[in-house]
Amino acid sequence: MHKVLAVIPVILVTTLVSAAARPPLVTEAQIPGATLRIEVQQPIADKKAAEIVEWLRSASSNISLAYGRFPNPSPRVVVIPTGGRSWGGDSPVPFGRVTRDGEEKIEFFVNPDRPIQEYYADWTATHEFSHLMLPYVRSRHKWISEGFASYYQNILMARAGHYTASEAWQKLYAGFERGRLSRPELSPNEAAAAGIRKARMKIYWSGAAIALLADIELRERSGGRESLDVALDRLQRCCLPSNRSWNGPTLFAKLDSLVDIPVFMPLYRKHADTAGFPDIRPALKRLGVAIENNSVRVLPHAELADLRIDITDGHAPL
Repeated sequence: MHKVLAVIPVILVTTLVSAAARPPLVTEAQIPGATLRIEVQQPIADKKAAEIVEWLRSASSNISLAYGRFPNPSPRVVVIPTGGRSWGGDSPVPFGRVTRDGEEKIEFFVNPDRPIQEYYADWTATHEFSHLMLPYVRSRHKWISEGFASYYQNILMARAGHYTASEAWQKLYAGFERGRLSRPELSPNEAAAAGIRKARMKIYWSGAAIALLADIELRERSGGRESLDVALDRLQRCCLPSNRSWNGPTLFAKLDSLVDIPVFMPLYRKHADTAGFPDIRPALKRLGVAIENNSVRVLPHAELADLRIDITDGHAPL
């Protein structure tokens, strides 16, 4: 059963000026644990702008399904319109990015011609907002930040009801396969050094695989008391938002200090400098995620079926 978020009304603050010289539409949206400061750049019609603001409220609220609140109490969100004929084609959200320069700002390039229903089915906003659950990770360990966001974009879309559990596992498996087939001669650290243009799939999905392995191990060892959600909850309480950059080992060592049994640094030592791709097949089998002809089938009576259900349903701490 998916959690249902209460709809919180959004008040738009506008200035009445001529359409040719309109400034950005500025508003705030209340979500669990935060107030979004949203700026919708023109030209976007008022009705579509209001719809986009409500979509952002919903997508940012997805992040609270990890541990009950948004990781930054006052992030800035900027919406920039782009036409369907520019890069990104017909995608409703062709591109998003997080910048940290004195504040955490999330920019979304959107195609205002696309129906608002397509925005809700798009994972870009959930991915970008998920980045805020970690501090800025230096580029040589980029697989951690991109990988954890890629993992959470899928499980949080499932928790919010935008994906079924089977769809989430199918998308994760498809991503793992893209990562496994991409640059098999590189380790995650070497892929990060090569850069996004040369090793994108390896960077994103090796990190997502390690996030899944950490989540499973935490849940199994603790009998469900700990999880990746819980570790990131504790990280946020102690250390976020953070004004400094972190390297991978420092971040993973900090996460290990916040849980009962070290999980993150052992995974780092095993995989970060190892060529190839983390072998997630045994873990998927134990979860009851069966693969046949690249299609996922979720088995109800697997060894870790209850743990798998907890991952896609979510149990945010009070």
